[in-house]
Amino acid sequence: MPFRAVAACLLVLLAPLALAGERPQAAPVPAPAADRQKLDALRGQEKHEDARVDQLRTRVDTLESDSKATSRDIEKRDRKIAELRRQLEASQGK
Repeated sequence: MPFRAVAACLLVLLAPLALAGERPQAAPVPAPAADRQKLDALRGQEKHEDARVDQLRTRVDTLESDSKATSRDIEKRDRKIAELRRQLEASQGK
């Protein structure tokens, strides 16, 4: 019986030490409201910038198409001018 009493006393005395080694799991800390507002503002700004980038890409595509069309028109005009010069030189040579 003294053995049981000593064992029980030891368990009672060592229990706080055993519990001290275990750390309770901390619950996730929610972000403060100010941080949440900043995050929401940044996400809104990101969406706005993405929309602006899409608009600029569309504008660049339009300008490139217009540039190509203008280049084709200039080449066509230059060929026409060259043909008219040949005709003029041929008519003056007669």
